[in-house]
Amino acid sequence: MNKLIIGILMIVSLIGCGQKTEVENTTKKVKKLYVGTNAEYKPYEYIENEKLVGFDIEFMEELAKNLEYEIEWKNMSFDGLLPALQTKKIDMVIAGMTPTEERKKAVDFTDTYYNSAQAILVNKDTYGIESLNDLKGKTVGVQLGTIQETMANDIEGVEIKRYNSFTGAILELNNKKVDAVIVGEVVANNYLENNQKLKLAALLEDKQDGSAIAMNKGNEKLISELNEEIKKMKESGKYQELINKYFGG
Repeated sequence: MNKLIIGILMIVSLIGCGQKTEVENTTKKVKKLYVGTNAEYKPYEYIENEKLVGFDIEFMEELAKNLEYEIEWKNMSFDGLLPALQTKKIDMVIAGMTPTEERKKAVDFTDTYYNSAQAILVNKDTYGIESLNDLKGKTVGVQLGTIQETMANDIEGVEIKRYNSFTGAILELNNKKVDAVIVGEVVANNYLENNQKLKLAALLEDKQDGSAIAMNKGNEKLISELNEEIKKMKESGKYQELINKYFGG
């Protein structure tokens, strides 16, 4: 009788262990990242058919998938991204953001994942603007909080008009309320494809540090993991696939 009872208890114990493993597997906690972006910067990030798309979006989704994270996107104004990050409303930022020395004082960045020159756009009937120095005495439109705003701040004698989006700046340029707009090259190319009134006045030497993902300080482990995945994506060809898709190679 004792042997029978012991045998039954052993069977029940084994069944119980199997059930526990199954429950643990089915209730595995999903790792989630709240990622901030500004979807007004085509082809980096933009809205198409009510869906968030673009190079940064697919790039970040691929990184997250490889690290077994699920992303919840938070679309907001560009100048609100770092404040949202610092107040922990989001976990990271990807928005074609340049890791400037000033920004590095407040947050950390991954390795650079893309480099782009800057461009000056003007109306087709505007002449004599071929460099930043030529903007002296002019009215220049920029997006608030961007590297282009920083560049404009360094130009002596320029009047700066700041907008919540580059779309607003381009609209003002179309209406000749500003003389020029400074914007990233690939974004400028996108605007030129869809706007016959504008032209490229100048491409500026890229003295900045490209685009990187921003995170709060103290996340060295995750930043290291992201850097490793960025490297793997470039080696695998997936990165170039996205470059070709959104930037034309």
